[in-house]
Amino acid sequence: MGSNKEDKSAAEPEKVFRPLVLMPQSVLDGISEIERATSQQTQWFKAWHERVICNHDLRAFNVHGVEDIPLGAWFKSDAAKAFSNNPVFLTLGDKLEEIVIQVQAFLRGTNDGSPHSVDEYTHFMNTLMDLNTYVQQLQSDAWRGLTRMDPLTGVRNRHDMMVELDVERERARRSAMPCSVAMVDLDYFKALNDTHGHMVGDQVLRRVSAMFGEQLRPYDMVYRYGGEEFLLCLPHTDVKTAVAVLNRLRIKISDQPLPFAKNGTDIFVTASFGVAEMDTAEHVVKSIERADMALYDVKQSGRNAVGTWMSGGVA
Repeated sequence: MGSNKEDKSAAEPEKVFRPLVLMPQSVLDGISEIERATSQQTQWFKAWHERVICNHDLRAFNVHGVEDIPLGAWFKSDAAKAFSNNPVFLTLGDKLEEIVIQVQAFLRGTNDGSPHSVDEYTHFMNTLMDLNTYVQQLQSDAWRGLTRMDPLTGVRNRHDMMVELDVERERARRSAMPCSVAMVDLDYFKALNDTHGHMVGDQVLRRVSAMFGEQLRPYDMVYRYGGEEFLLCLPHTDVKTAVAVLNRLRIKISDQPLPFAKNGTDIFVTASFGVAEMDTAEHVVKSIERADMALYDVKQSGRNAVGTWMSGGVA
């Protein structure tokens, strides 16, 4: 099912939500920002420890919410969007709230003016170490994600494609819920490159990839299969629903003016689709081959359409 509201009534699969398309530069910028925030947080903590813990100067800091500490300010900013679909990010938010509560307790002091207990301080330091662990995990996941990302389009590359598809096949088998696999090919793309140049071709690939992200769900998977070909995996989606979703995507692509031509005119492209329901009893390669057979039939029949493979052959 697609991202349209009428498609969201079915139960969603047990899938980590991740953005379909996130350009590598956005990830690199995100890593840079979190490193800057971490450095600022270290300096903030040193000053807080010296003035509040050591000198008991409770007026030195004013913390009302997570945005009043450097990592919290980063967490609430647009710079954190590159990490927002990572489940660790949500846990980090909980830890930031916990840190703020503990900082506020220290800033209020005790009722009798005595120092805070060792247990309170130990608990605070443990929370702070947890915070650092989650930040490091976010950075590690971001660097790891870059190795799995197509540098031109921002969608997944084929690095872990077969492993991830096999996970979806097994999930479909266990849940007895359908999963569809689609092959997508941009029509006459070689002619586009020959006419407008490869730089324009690259811009077209990036824009089409962005359309995938706009039209599909966060847990649908998009891979750049090679050149102008993409592979889509649509969990919890039977062939009939997949055809409806892919037709909407096909029309979106064909109707979208792409202002990349050097003479200032718009370029229009179309795409052909072949889709097959994943066979949970066979290797995922078989399902990919069937989707590719459906795509081949579409290309032989005129392109700019969605073809399906049903048991018994191409429909």
